Amino acid sequence: MTQKKWFRLDNSAKLYPFITTKDTQNLFRFTVELTNDINAEVLQNALDLTLKRFPSFAVRLRRGAFWYYLEENTKQLKVQPESDIIMEQITPHNCNDYCFRVMYYNNRLTLEFFHILCDGSGALQFIKSLLYTYFKLQGIVLDTEGKILTVESEIDPKEYEDSFATNYKPVKLKDINIATLTGSKSQAFTVPGEQFDYLGKGAITADLDAKELLAFCKSKGCTITHFLGGLFMYSVYMTKGKFVKNPKDITLFIPMNLRKLYNSSTLRNFTLFSRARADIKKEDISLEYFINIIQNSIESCYKKEYLDNNISTTMKGEKFWLMRILPLWLKHLIFATSNEKTIKKPTKTATFSNVGVVDLPKSFEPYVKKFTFMLHACPSVPISFTAITTYNTLTIGFVRLLKDCKIESFFINYLAELGFDIKVSSNYWEVDNAL
Repeated sequence: MTQKKWFRLDNSAKLYPFITTKDTQNLFRFTVELTNDINAEVLQNALDLTLKRFPSFAVRLRRGAFWYYLEENTKQLKVQPESDIIMEQITPHNCNDYCFRVMYYNNRLTLEFFHILCDGSGALQFIKSLLYTYFKLQGIVLDTEGKILTVESEIDPKEYEDSFATNYKPVKLKDINIATLTGSKSQAFTVPGEQFDYLGKGAITADLDAKELLAFCKSKGCTITHFLGGLFMYSVYMTKGKFVKNPKDITLFIPMNLRKLYNSSTLRNFTLFSRARADIKKEDISLEYFINIIQNSIESCYKKEYLDNNISTTMKGEKFWLMRILPLWLKHLIFATSNEKTIKKPTKTATFSNVGVVDLPKSFEPYVKKFTFMLHACPSVPISFTAITTYNTLTIGFVRLLKDCKIESFFINYLAELGFDIKVSSNYWEVDNAL
C-alpha cells in the first residue's frame, strides 16, 4: 500500500482546529461572476485536473498524537449547486473530507475555504488556475501572461512551505514582546442586536468605480484601505456605538499579506494582523478620526522589525518544549478554556480584509465580470467586512448574523452622498428572516 503524502499545518493554521465550534469556523468565500452560465460537467473535469497541480489543496485534516496535520486526499471533490446558506461549516461529510467546497449557480462560481488550508492570496491562485483550466476544456485559448499556475506548470515546493517557519529567527523567550502580537487585553466593542441562528447569515455587496474611489482617497491623503476601514468604524459608531452605555473601543482586525515583504510564494497562510482600536467615549467623533486610527495602525505594523518580532513570537509558542509534548486532547482542553474567555470577552469588533486587485490576464476580461470576497461572522463577532477589485470594479462585501442591516445602510448611503454610483445586491436574508 502506497503511503500517502502529508503536510504539517502552517503556524497560523495550527490554531484553527482548536477554535472551531458548532457555530464558529474560520471560513472565507470567493464568488466569480462569469459572462456565461457554468457547465457543471466541464467544471468537474477542470477541478479534477487542477487539484493534481495543487497538492496542498488535495488534502484532508487528520488528528495526530500532538498536532493536527494534512494528509493527501485521493477522493473526488465533487462540484455542487450553490447553497443559500453562506459559509456553512465544512465537514468531512459534506465535502468528502476536503477543506474547501466548489459550487455553481447559473453564471456564478463559488469556492468556500476553511482557513486551515490557505489564506485569500493562496486561494486566488487556485481559483485562477481552475478558471483557466475550465476555459481551456471548452476550447477557449487564453494568454496566461505568466499570471496563472497552470496544470502543465511545474510544482515549486515553495508553494506549500510554511513561510512563518522559513522566516523565523530564533530568539530567547525573555526577548519576545508578546504584547505587540496580542494587542490590548481589554474587551472590544461588540455590535449589539438580535441575531439569526448560527446557520443564517445576511450578505450585502456594493460595487463602485475603483478609479473614482482611488482618486477620492488620494485627495484625502489616504489609501482605499484606510478610507474604507475608517468609514466602517464610523458606521458602527454612528449606528450602534453612540447609543450604548459605557461603550468599549471599536477594534478592527486588518490582515496584512506578508508575501512581498518576505519574498514568499507560498499558497498557504502567510498573514498577520493590524489591530486598529478607536476610543468612542469621546464626543463628536469625525470620520477623519477613524481614518487616522486605521492609517496609523497599519503604518506602524507593516514594518519588518515589528513583523519579525510577531513571527518569532508565534513560532516560539509552537516550538516551546511544553507545547510540543502536550498530547492533542490536552491541547484541546487548554484551547477550550481560552475560547470561553474569548466568547465572553471578544478582542475585536470585526475583521476588514481588502485583498486588493485580482491580478488576472487581460485575456480573461471577455469571460470574467467580477470577483466577490466574503469572511465568516460568528455570534461573538457578528459582522465582517471585505473589499476586492476586479478590473475597474471595487466590490465591498458585508456578512453578518445581525437581523438588522443599519451599519451597511449607513456605510453605503454615505458613499452615495459623496457622489459615488453604487450597485447594491443582497441575499435578502434580512427579509426572509425578518422579525
